[in-house]
Formats: sequence, structure tokens, C-alpha cells
Amino acid sequence: MPNFSWPVPNFSFARLRLAAALAVSVIAFAPAGRAASTSAPTAATPAPSAAAAATKWIDAWGTSFLPTLRNGTLDAVPTFSNQTLRLIVFSKLAGTQARVRLTNKFQTTPLKIGAAHIALRDGTQGGAITPDTDRALTFGGKPAVTLAPGEELWSDPVTLAVPQHADVAISVFLPDEGYKPAATHGTGLKTSFLSAPGDHTGEATMPAPAAPAGGAARGGGRGRGPGGGTTNMVFFVNDLQVMAPAKTKVIVAFGDSITDGAVSQNDGNASWPDVLSKRLPKLPDGTPVSVINMGIGSNRIVASDQAGPAGVKRFADDVLARPNVTHLIVLEGVNDISYEHVKPEQLIAAYQDVIARAHAKGIKVFGATILPIQNSTKDTPENEATRQAVNKWIRESKAFDAVIEFEKVVQDPANPLRIRADLTGDYVHPNTAGYKLMAEAIDLKLFE
Repeated sequence: MPNFSWPVPNFSFARLRLAAALAVSVIAFAPAGRAASTSAPTAATPAPSAAAAATKWIDAWGTSFLPTLRNGTLDAVPTFSNQTLRLIVFSKLAGTQARVRLTNKFQTTPLKIGAAHIALRDGTQGGAITPDTDRALTFGGKPAVTLAPGEELWSDPVTLAVPQHADVAISVFLPDEGYKPAATHGTGLKTSFLSAPGDHTGEATMPAPAAPAGGAARGGGRGRGPGGGTTNMVFFVNDLQVMAPAKTKVIVAFGDSITDGAVSQNDGNASWPDVLSKRLPKLPDGTPVSVINMGIGSNRIVASDQAGPAGVKRFADDVLARPNVTHLIVLEGVNDISYEHVKPEQLIAAYQDVIARAHAKGIKVFGATILPIQNSTKDTPENEATRQAVNKWIRESKAFDAVIEFEKVVQDPANPLRIRADLTGDYVHPNTAGYKLMAEAIDLKLFE
């Protein structure tokens, strides 16, 4: 492996969490391992019984945060003023208890949370919850908490039967006036809801805010301001864990906007990791499977931190620190090629680093070929030559445990250098139909 290094964020590797992924073309597999959970029990957690010993905290949903300054431009985000955010997330795993992780990552000011609740959403649309599933969350036994800049904090566990592939509502009350987040996950792909003033975390249906004079204020391309009452961005929460069988396998999809699900149907659970999860809720022997999406729009794997920490830097947090990760899919590099115009050798060194670190944790790593870019804003002769060279290495190096031929899945048969016109709108991102084809091309036997 080249002597290639980069700075790593100031996080303890012992706290970081594991990840996993997807594949189409099979090479040989190395024995898979499983990292121990680093989830810390709360003071109120009793000693485990024999039955409890067969379960553990495992990720049912998660997302990777980044600063709102992306590629030199600030993302438009809502300003919260004495309001409740009801965040809707898609649970990839069933469990008997639940807890959520609050995050103040990338922030320079404290985050004050006045109250928080968790419940199952009532139906598949709208912000109403099923009242008898509503649970108040506490943090060290207290209903309110203030997070220091950069701090992340798990809630105390609550008893709640969370079904797999159910929508979960996490309601968070922000009591301060004029709080504008400096960190987010922009592509939430779920409509979440902002309230009228006050703590409405425990209400079945939150009152919508009044529209400002002149109409509802929009929060920008990815979100909608408080006057509109909705946003599809993610704020303040970046993980949901459930108490699930200890044998559960976790697959992490690691990449950029194509893994994130950009331009797929909002509220459709239509990113390729979501579609894979719906195809693979469990293995043939009954082992549960959770697919966690760690894609970030515009993210690079190594070339820069202009859209969140580069993949090699966030890898420890987003992948290695997760409990029970057995498989990792890596689909990242096109932004390094198109923004910083890196050479193939730099991307290859980054892949080798990620593979080695995952293998050290017993995780199988699947490499996905980079999708075609012709007809897009990323299309130059130099960029195309790099893409071809990198894909050749992914296919032929045998460095990955398997290769996912996503490129071939979406290629135009009449012109393999571009994505089929019916599968894309910008010739970079697949649409909902394209993501579905990608997920359906994955051989599920790879995860057995």
C-alpha cells in the first residue's frame, strides 16, 4: 500500500462505529467479523438477563452530518424560534426498545433541547403520531439538556416496539429564539414538520406555524423555513438505535449524493440503500439485516473537505464505530474527479486505506464502479479518463471482496459512456427508477 496519510478528526477510534455494504459481481470473501458495540448504558439500565444478553443496541437509522457551508456556499436552513421539529425517519430494523442520539457536531455554540419525544408515525404521510406509542425521552433522567459545541449524546432507553421499515417520529423542542443551525444533513428525503411556537413534542398532531406576511418563507432548495412548516433536511438527531438480536448484520452504504439518494422520490424510501433494505429485511436463516446510509451529497473520499469531512476522515465515525457492521459498500470518487481533478493513484490509495481499515475490523468491503458522466457538467476528457482508470482498478485489482457493477446497470446500451436517458435527469444522478435498478441488481447471497 502507498505511504499515503491524511489528518483524521479529533475523535477517539474506540468510540467509532462499524459499517457495511452491497455488491453485484462476486470475488472471494474473507471471513467476516463483527465489532463490539460501543454504546454506553445509562445509569438506569439494569443488569442484563439471559434473554437480554441475546440482544444489543444496533442502528436502525442513521445519517452523516456536515457543516451548512458546502463547496463555498451556505445551505439555506430554517431558523428555529421556540419551536418543535418533528423529524420523520425510516427505521431499517425492528426492536423492543429505542434510543436516539442528539448531535451538536460542527457547531460552535451550545444546543439547548427543552424536550424530546419518540413515537411511531400515524400512517405514511403527514406529521401525526400514534398516541399510544408516544414516549418522552430523557437524558440522564432529565427531560431537558444542553449540548456543548461538538457534543453528541444518547437518550435514555425507552420501551417501544419499533417495526422494521416503519416511519418513526422524533420530536425535539428548541426553546431558544433565533437558533440557526450550522450543521445538517441536507438530503433527508423525508418530509419533517415544524410547529407553531411552543413545546408540542407530545401532541398527536402539532399545530402548524402561521405563514409570514406575503406567504410562507422557503428555506431553500433542500428545506423549507418555519413559515412553511416543513423541511426535508435533518437537524439535531443523527442516529436511532433499537434493542435487537445480537446476531443482526449491519450493511453500511458509504458514498456521495448517489448513495444519499439525491433526486429520488421524497417520502418514497427510494434511495438504492433503502430499496436494498426492503429487499433484504433478513437472511434466509432469519438473521435480521439493517442497511445504514452514510452518503453525503458532494462528498469526496479524499480530495477535500468542501462537503463534509472527506470519506477517509469520516470513515471511523460513520463506519468503524457502528456495532455489528459486517459489510461495507463503497461508491465514492466521482466528486474527487470532477471538483479537484485527482489522479487515479490518489483515489486508489484512498480505497486501499478504507479496505485495510475495514478488514482489520472483520468487515467485507464491496467496491462499486463509478457511474457514467457523459452529457453532464462533470464530463471532460480528463475526468472520463480518470473514471475509466479507476473503474478498471476496482474491477481487476481484486482488492475488494466483491465488485458492484453499478456502472453497467445504468449504462445506455447505445452509448455506455452515459446514463440511460430514462434513468436520469442530469446524467449524474439516477432517478427513482435508476436507483431501483441498482438495488435490484445486487445479489443478496453476498450477505449470507
